[in-house]
Amino acid sequence: MDLIFDRGDSQNPRGHALLYFRVDTEPDTVYATYVVTLPVKSDLTKYVPPFLASHLGNLPLSDLSAFAMPPVPESVGSYAELERLSQLREDDLVYGGSMFSFDLPRMMETATEAVQIYSSLCSDALAMNSTPAEGAAEAIGEELRETLEAAAAPEPEPEPEPDDSLNVNEVLFSFMSESDKLGELSRLLGRLRFAVDGADHPEADEVGAEIKVLARHLPENFKVTDLLNVAKDNSERSSQLAKLYIDRCFRLSAGDAGAATELDAQIQLLMDQD
Repeated sequence: MDLIFDRGDSQNPRGHALLYFRVDTEPDTVYATYVVTLPVKSDLTKYVPPFLASHLGNLPLSDLSAFAMPPVPESVGSYAELERLSQLREDDLVYGGSMFSFDLPRMMETATEAVQIYSSLCSDALAMNSTPAEGAAEAIGEELRETLEAAAAPEPEPEPEPDDSLNVNEVLFSFMSESDKLGELSRLLGRLRFAVDGADHPEADEVGAEIKVLARHLPENFKVTDLLNVAKDNSERSSQLAKLYIDRCFRLSAGDAGAATELDAQIQLLMDQD
């Protein structure tokens, strides 16, 4: 992936950017997210209880240095509005390429890849702008910090046995907004498709169970159970059905019943195929 800087300098990025994508079938709309690279690395394992850490996806808790919010690019209207915002906020304005707006797992993967590239550009710029003495001091300081932490670290306590009586997912999902639940559904669907394609049956069963819990916290007419059933098959037809079902969920959440009805027709047409 090549990032194109419409505003800012790829050789000296600001560390914060409006990252946008276009969709070939929606020429008047852009999809965007906000990228932040942290000047100070964060170790979130200090603040997140162990029993919650495994439910935060692929977020690098021990070394959080860059992220995009929202994780799936959102429709923001016109490019002119993005350009205006980047000027007001002194943000980089970066183009990440084209994507399909109905393929939410792929949108998240593409945004994650762009964040990694942008973060690398920021790291390269910092390395080039630091003096040899600064670099040596930083290396010595890092080595000293690691030595002190290793000496002060207590013996690791054995992890407690999982308590089946406490369903963490039920608690997490009950506090999420509907849009957050759909974002989580997209993430879980991406994990499930990856597990199915790789014939990783234990992982597929685990993710499927999480989706079933999430389905109880979404309206019944979202048909999350039907989505789960087709996502368990790795055929091309099932992949297309899964994309239609997840797109239908987002349309219903946005109140676009007409678009949801059209998607129902497309789903039925695919289901009727031999």
